[in-house]
Amino acid sequence: MSKVLVTGASGQDGYYLINLLRQQGCIVHAQSRRQTHPNLHRDGTSWHVGDPADRDFLDSLIATVMPDEIYNLAAVSRPIQSWGSPRETADVNAFVPQDICELLLKHKPGCRLFQASSSEIFGDVADHAQNEQTLCAPKSPYGAAKLYAHRIVGAYRAQYGLHVSTGILFNHESPKRPLSYVSQKIAYAAAAVSLGLSETPEADERGRPILLDGKMALGDLSVRRDFGFAGDYVEAMRLIVQHPTADDYVIGTGRDHSIEDFCRQAFGLVGHKWTDHVVVDPGLIRKVDSRYTRADTAKIRSVLNWQPNVDFHALVSMMVKAQTAFIKDGISLGEKPDGGCRSVES
Repeated sequence: MSKVLVTGASGQDGYYLINLLRQQGCIVHAQSRRQTHPNLHRDGTSWHVGDPADRDFLDSLIATVMPDEIYNLAAVSRPIQSWGSPRETADVNAFVPQDICELLLKHKPGCRLFQASSSEIFGDVADHAQNEQTLCAPKSPYGAAKLYAHRIVGAYRAQYGLHVSTGILFNHESPKRPLSYVSQKIAYAAAAVSLGLSETPEADERGRPILLDGKMALGDLSVRRDFGFAGDYVEAMRLIVQHPTADDYVIGTGRDHSIEDFCRQAFGLVGHKWTDHVVVDPGLIRKVDSRYTRADTAKIRSVLNWQPNVDFHALVSMMVKAQTAFIKDGISLGEKPDGGCRSVES
């Protein structure tokens, strides 16, 4: 059985990836910055609590586990938050992947690594799909740090022959998304409206109820994203690591939808017009943002025979249904902010 280490395992991707690895019979070790929910320990996963940016902790972790595979998901996980903590973003998003490569050389050069890259490395592309050869011009500390990690992993692969790969992940959502993400806010608001609520207990980034007087405030509704399902994307991660040759792959659906499309779909599912419940707040429009992302997935489809199984309609539907169930139970599915300046999946 393969011994696998997942860093940044407390986020949405970690949840789906650990489930997949356990189903495939792997011995799973998971790293998190914070204590995890007791239910997560029931599947036999070994959890290690510590900061991946602490080199001594990371060294000890890899030396102790001696994994056959590492999936590095640890990151300051939201581009907008990276502006508030640019140095920390660099430490976690850029230098932790480099440290892992160094520690593989030190402890176990035969270990295979998957580095979670991001479509944010491309920056603001015109109206064409992005692939592995697209020019990178990131527009945030998050994107810049992810690009450094993306390039340095490739450099270690070329220099030392390590089996280290990256997956350039486009937006991927699920019922496990924190409420700090716009996709989950929309799903949550639609669910609340369907249950007759005009005000919600959960707040947005400004501390205001996500739904107030039956309305939710959003920024630029014309921004288009390639939205996929996180459960599909972790299957792609596994295929990348299992392939005999290490390489870089774009992971997405190949289709794009606007924030307005997401609103229309979510509120339509509960029998409401999105225009009755969504207002644009100019204060929420980002000065710097990637306005268009769409993955060109030709490479991963042809080389690894991977393709997503969950389409946009099914994705939005599962998120709205999950939020509806949890609101009914008096529980919000999204994570609450921890009081700090970052949202780190580690």
